[in-house]
Amino acid sequence: MSDEEQPPAEEKNVEETPVEESSSDVESTVLKEQNNKLKEKFRLTNDEKILKDIKPSIFAFVPMYIIALLILFAHWMFEINWDDGESTLATIMQGMITFGKVGNFGFVLVMLTLTWFNRMLNGSTSGKWSTLYLLLVTFTPMILSIDNIMESLGIIEEGFIPLDDFHYLAFGIFWSALFVALTIFYQRSFHYAITNHRVVFTQHLFIPGDGRRILFDNINEIRTQRTFMGAMLGYNTIICDTGSQLGIGEDSMSVSVGSAGSSGSSEGGSVEAQVTRSFFKRLFAFVTYQRTRKVDLPDPRFSFFCITNWKTVENLLNEMHQKHSQSGILNDLKDQIAESQ
Repeated sequence: MSDEEQPPAEEKNVEETPVEESSSDVESTVLKEQNNKLKEKFRLTNDEKILKDIKPSIFAFVPMYIIALLILFAHWMFEINWDDGESTLATIMQGMITFGKVGNFGFVLVMLTLTWFNRMLNGSTSGKWSTLYLLLVTFTPMILSIDNIMESLGIIEEGFIPLDDFHYLAFGIFWSALFVALTIFYQRSFHYAITNHRVVFTQHLFIPGDGRRILFDNINEIRTQRTFMGAMLGYNTIICDTGSQLGIGEDSMSVSVGSAGSSGSSEGGSVEAQVTRSFFKRLFAFVTYQRTRKVDLPDPRFSFFCITNWKTVENLLNEMHQKHSQSGILNDLKDQIAESQ
């Protein structure tokens, strides 16, 4: 009976071999599908091969997350009971809360200060979209209590918005969580690739395939820009300079926005209307003020922005840049001539 049981064992071993081969075939087909999807995403030519694809680090937009925490903290400040405190901060907060009982002007003043300071720094978080978002957060409580303001001024007799109390902490969690979600969505839209012919920078935000493609022979210089935060968190930015000065410029101040409208004071209208118009123009100029500086501003759309394993990427870029340069082409011709002889 033992001799009769051995052949089935051999058959069992024979049957296991195709299973291993099929699993390897599945892996190869999956890799091919992923490669084809990447080629379609980066819109590559038929003879192009993807050598490496990169995305920004999860810590690339840490300053934006700090802004989200500041939004939450600004709301949370107005939920704390400052009556028992005797410090200077408690006295200031009590005055702001008392001042902002109608229209939440105290909170508007705090958020307007945060918005102005962020705009004035002229950093990575000082863009127009983040400024507009902060202004929306700033004036939300005033908009929701516009009926109370009109009632206190005697314009209407009774409020028409059912929201009487503004829940600062709930709105703070909502606005900060929404800001973090939008930042993550913005961060995940960037995708970079290095092929055997070029570097590809894409952003799939609302318009798929938006980006830039640069041939290696059009690159003048490959340089890195590392910040203190990047050194702490292990990422770096690599810039492929083409000589177009893309991302480098002088950021001018926006004070002229408010001063340009002063010439219209001679037009018709009452004195009160002119004063109101002048006040809002000066307020807008104050909020949109920026310090002037001329620095290297890496754009996430046109650089390897805040990537990890940056040394490997830099070495690959240098090798491909050298290969496609005139000296690299001459060396290849020299080797081909030597082999033919």
